[in-house]
Amino acid sequence: MSGYEVGSERVSAGAFAGSDELYGALRAGLAGAETAGLTHEGLEVWLEGRGRELLRSLFQDHLDLRSAREVRLAEPPAGVDGVVRTRVEKAHRRALSTVFGRVAVSRLAYRAPGRPTCTRRTGC
Repeated sequence: MSGYEVGSERVSAGAFAGSDELYGALRAGLAGAETAGLTHEGLEVWLEGRGRELLRSLFQDHLDLRSAREVRLAEPPAGVDGVVRTRVEKAHRRALSTVFGRVAVSRLAYRAPGRPTCTRRTGC
């Protein structure tokens, strides 16, 4: 995908620390007394909820990593209206509902006063 510094070690170090912590807690829960007496059905329900939260966290961490790696365009883009978006808003955030739960997407947003926002996703 263009616009991202995919191999950047500087950016990716520790990018999944929050998810790693959740995984450790999930693993500890499975090994501990909290789940020892659960029925198979109870364990399935317990694991599904915590597993879904871990997946949501991984999704969010990945989106945050993409945002950190996003590179500003060399030339300001023009919208479909022909107006060049010369201002850039860093960390423009919007909510996204996923099958794992809600996450936040943060991107560079290219703007022109009085005109709609342009992002790489919208293609201006």
